[in-house]
Amino acid sequence: MLQSIVTHKHTHKEINMFIHNQMIDTVQGAKKQFVETFIKDATFKTELIKLIDAQAAATKTSVEACLAIATAFTKNTTAMLYPNKGAK
Repeated sequence: MLQSIVTHKHTHKEINMFIHNQMIDTVQGAKKQFVETFIKDATFKTELIKLIDAQAAATKTSVEACLAIATAFTKNTTAMLYPNKGAK
């Protein structure tokens, strides 16, 4: 799957977000599978699944924010340290 992303010339950010989202979905999917397997009360099971979905959404938002901050920091630091970058 990753090879198809790279060959289609996606940006580094798109690849990173794909990897992070895939990791988050994997962990949250394991949680859901645990709940589906071991929790017998239907109401409690439904509420736990909602909680897991909310955790996934919050985690993805947090990761996106952290990556945006890191990208901005890197860009601004590079511009400050190398003000003539690209100028010839």
